[in-house]
Amino acid sequence: MNRPLLLVCSALMLALPLVAQKKVEAKAKPKAPLYVPDTTQWRLELTPDLGGWLSEGRQELRIKIVDPKDPEPPKDEVRSYGYEGDYYEGEGDYEEAPAKSADQLKRERLEREDLERRNAWRQRRVLIWFNGVPSTQSAEVGHSSYFSAASQNGENRLEILEPDSGKRLVRSWWTFATRTRLQIFRVRASDDDWGSGNLEILEPNGDLALSGRRTASGGTMDWSSGYSHPTPPAGTFTLRWTGGYRGGKPFKVIIEAVLDGGTDQERHWRFERLMLPGAGPATLGTVDVES
Repeated sequence: MNRPLLLVCSALMLALPLVAQKKVEAKAKPKAPLYVPDTTQWRLELTPDLGGWLSEGRQELRIKIVDPKDPEPPKDEVRSYGYEGDYYEGEGDYEEAPAKSADQLKRERLEREDLERRNAWRQRRVLIWFNGVPSTQSAEVGHSSYFSAASQNGENRLEILEPDSGKRLVRSWWTFATRTRLQIFRVRASDDDWGSGNLEILEPNGDLALSGRRTASGGTMDWSSGYSHPTPPAGTFTLRWTGGYRGGKPFKVIIEAVLDGGTDQERHWRFERLMLPGAGPATLGTVDVES
């Protein structure tokens, strides 16, 4: 090989690493600037969305701060904060992974620090007031945090505040874990004559409550014509009287119903009807229950 050709080949071999390095640098994408959130666009979400009457005494709640402009919205799933490496299971000799070089360890540390720096804006806290008791809870934007609320009998109030954005969420609800929400009972007539016959309650689902019987939904009619239901289904309850003894005398039936007794939503009904001896079943009225 002549000398000029040898010099050309040597120059090409020296230039190859430089060309490869330039290609790698060209492929490397510049890092995006750190995201600065607009907290005025945030929103607070609560699941389940509480309100009205609830039969469960304890509510397991999920609180979430949402940024609609999040450039990389995370997947809201259960995350492990423990050891994330490989676990050895089975028989045989355990083979350790090859030791990492100092450059590899440094690169991993820098990548981890960069990731933490880029997600630092997600670290927040929420202030919670539940029935007047304050508490503070750590939260991450885009991830759900959890709060357990042991409801008290009667009215409950939950207030959540994210201080940085000023977003506030307020919910109130009622529970009747130890209270009978609907009560229907017979009262004495003006002439103190109980008459005869029995009260029947036709529930919204078509089930009929009779003396000494418990319905599928949980309503109970006792032997003295008193009906109670801790969690009545929404709909119309129809009150009926079966009639009386044919050889008796006319008498007046008076029935009262109370819904949500002892609360601000308390409602009363009063039904009166003159029953003739031997009269068949008669409808006294209806009671409407809202969920």
